[in-house]
Amino acid sequence: MDHGKLISVGQHRLYISIIGEDKGMPPVVLEHGCGSSALFWTLVAPEVAKLTQVIVYDRAGYGWSEPGPFPRTNEQCVTELYELLQQSGMEGPYLLVGHSYGGLNVRLFAGRYPGLVAGVVLVDSMHEDEVTARFPEEHVKGQLLAVRFYRALNLLSRTGLLKVLSALRSFPGFSATIKPFSKQTQALLWRLSFQKKTIAAMHSEFSNVQPGYEQVRELKQTDIPLTVIKSEIVNDFYPGTSEDTKRIIREKLQEVANELKHTSTNGHLVEAQGSGHNIHIEKPQVIIDAIEQMLGILT
Repeated sequence: MDHGKLISVGQHRLYISIIGEDKGMPPVVLEHGCGSSALFWTLVAPEVAKLTQVIVYDRAGYGWSEPGPFPRTNEQCVTELYELLQQSGMEGPYLLVGHSYGGLNVRLFAGRYPGLVAGVVLVDSMHEDEVTARFPEEHVKGQLLAVRFYRALNLLSRTGLLKVLSALRSFPGFSATIKPFSKQTQALLWRLSFQKKTIAAMHSEFSNVQPGYEQVRELKQTDIPLTVIKSEIVNDFYPGTSEDTKRIIREKLQEVANELKHTSTNGHLVEAQGSGHNIHIEKPQVIIDAIEQMLGILT
């Protein structure tokens, strides 16, 4: 997916790749999660491109994109996505697909530019209540631990250690995450995922997500077709979390996924059987099927 181009969105340029042919259906925009990149959609984008045109891009600081202004808030990301789409020559309305942190961006984009949105697919999206008293304390601690983890990565990237680890392909857990990809894509992911600009972007995004939570909380219910895809497997917990608390956290995640479904009068929920958080890697067909089904509704 490295045959795209850079488009200016102000003082910096974002990488965008447009694949597939115009078949009279809405183009699909794939919005990646925090710490991810356009390359992480490699198992989804080519299949969807058989149905309609697909827009894959790197947010500022990720992949082949240039760094953008800080702080990296959801609002800033949405503004840049709007400008990118305007400059891309691809007319809407679009079918927006957002994973995790990208789900917040997609929801905000739909709230700000409803006329440009034909449909929305949320893939294990983050939810605004995950750092509130609605969830057990251990879950909130887990979210805050992620912030500290990104801060530590940011510090390590400045020392050059991450560059060494990525060159040696020895960053903990990363090999397992990207194993489903081709060898060529894995090599690109090792080269691009641990750049200083990328670590700085992911740290800033996750550290400044609270305003985004507040903004999506204010959004009104819409009638935009919506599919919420939730992972079946939830096994990432704060160290020391009891089995009973894990059960409660899983129940709360199911609750908020159901609530996301009701943010549209045309919403429904799909569970990705056998998949953890990275559904687009572990069970990409679930997403492909959801997009195809929605395109059928929209045309």
